[in-house]
Amino acid sequence: MKQLITPVNIAFFLWGLVLVTIAQLHPEYTRYFLYLSIIVIIPVTVINMIKMKREDKRNRTMLFSASIYRMLFMAILLGFVFFMTKLNPM
Repeated sequence: MKQLITPVNIAFFLWGLVLVTIAQLHPEYTRYFLYLSIIVIIPVTVINMIKMKREDKRNRTMLFSASIYRMLFMAILLGFVFFMTKLNPM
């Protein structure tokens, strides 16, 4: 349980709650909040990846490569969903 409840996960959870609140109260600002989310999340992800790579070198683990494979899988899945929605508009 300690691995799941980390400051970063709590911050992302609260960020999501703020997103839902903004989307409900002021839908015209949702796009700008999502732009801000991208600007904030990319550096956090890069810093996390650098820490994982250092830990992999120190402990000879495979956390970094597993995380890269997860991100690659999610990118392919998101691309697939994107093209499916573009090909079959409702």
